[in-house]
Order: sequence, then C-alpha cells, then structure tokens
Amino acid sequence: MHKRNVWTEITVLLLLGLSPLVIAAPPGGPGMHAPPPAAMQQRIPYQGEEYVFSEGRWYRPHGTQLRPIVAPPGLRIRTLPGDAREIWIGSVLYHLAAGTYYLWRAESREYEVVSPPVVAAQATRYDVIAYPARGQNEEQQGRDRYECHRWAVTQSGFDPAAASTAPSAEVGGLYQRALGACLSGRGYSIN
Repeated sequence: MHKRNVWTEITVLLLLGLSPLVIAAPPGGPGMHAPPPAAMQQRIPYQGEEYVFSEGRWYRPHGTQLRPIVAPPGLRIRTLPGDAREIWIGSVLYHLAAGTYYLWRAESREYEVVSPPVVAAQATRYDVIAYPARGQNEEQQGRDRYECHRWAVTQSGFDPAAASTAPSAEVGGLYQRALGACLSGRGYSIN
C-alpha cells in the first residue's frame, strides 16, 4: 500500500467542484449576462437604439448577451417591478427601482426614467407641512400630494422638480401657496 497525499486529493476535488462555475461564466466576459427568458423581457426602442427591461433592470443587447446599463433619461415603461419604492422629495413623488428613478407621466400612463434628484433641499424649499386631519391613509396622502403638486405647477408655472435655477420669490411663493390651498381643500391642516 502506498501513502496518499490528502492535500493533493482535496485540491483535485476542489478544482473539479469549481470547474462548472468557470465553464458557466458568461461568454462575453465580465459584466455580460445571459439573456433572461423572452417572456420576462420588454424590448424598448428609444432614440434609434434598442433597450431591454427585465426584472427591474436595464440592458443593451450585445450579440447574444445583454450588457447591464444605466438607463438614459426619457425611457418609458408601463409597469414598475414589485420592489419599486416611492420616495417623496419635496412635493414630487419619485419611484426608485434597482437604482433607477422614475416619474409617473399621467398623460401617457407610463413611468419615465429621470435623472436622480440632485438637491433634495431645493425641492423642499417650496414644500408645505400638511397634517392629514381627516385620517387620510398613506396611499391617499401620496395621491393628494401628487395631484396638488400638479395643480400648483399649473397655477404658478413653476415646477420645483424640473427647475434648474431658483425662481423669483414671487413665483416660488405662488407655488407654495397653491400647494397649501389645494391640500387644505382636501382636508389637511397646513402650517
């Protein structure tokens, strides 16, 4: 009987056990993914390019593989993934899914990819403090705040979510008063 080298056997077993992982790596190299099943993909043309939305993530086709990307602002989808979160920044309701921010576009009934909000403090400068005096639940509060924001934009001509520069004090104040008046009319105590 000859002695076996235990370490050699362990090394061989480990290499054999890991080899399927090496073989299973995506052929395109790092950062490439095998495409999800076609039923789980939404192929979306945008500005002459094709994008793929699947399970909350954005991709660009690259041969038979998909390359994960940061979605360009302007892309639109009809539904968000189930794990999307609602985030209020000032009076604007954003939806966040897999690191991508979306805004609901009621006119087309779609969610549009938008750039991440740059400065939350600027948006909140025009917000009002509103207490749900009639016991409105969170869903109702979100709907009321969104609808009142849209109304205040039409009344003032100013949208804090889209502004790149601060408006005049008069315009900012008009937006804030319109937002407060709308929320007050829906049963909120405004401070």
